[in-house]
Amino acid sequence: MKPTLCVFVVLTVFSLNGWAQEVDYDKRNLHIFCASHLKLLSGTIDDGGDEYKALMFMSGVHRDEATGMGATEKHFSDVNTYLKKVRNTSKPKWSSLTSRSRELCFPQS
Repeated sequence: MKPTLCVFVVLTVFSLNGWAQEVDYDKRNLHIFCASHLKLLSGTIDDGGDEYKALMFMSGVHRDEATGMGATEKHFSDVNTYLKKVRNTSKPKWSSLTSRSRELCFPQS
């Protein structure tokens, strides 16, 4: 009975590992960037307006995707800190990031 139980447990563990998905870190990082950048942009727009609501909605969509891929609050915090620093210290780099955000975060537009 014990050998059968051990074999069953081992096979179950390997079976569950086979179902685990590999994380596409590039895609996860893209979603972290988009969620963080869009939320930061929404802070420059009047609360309650359509643009504000759209940015917050899209930020939430990207946040949910990233979180589903294993992103943690630390990931978002680190990116937010970096983006705020760039926004305050390097206008050309901020403009470049904003242009990339338009391309990457709204692929259908």
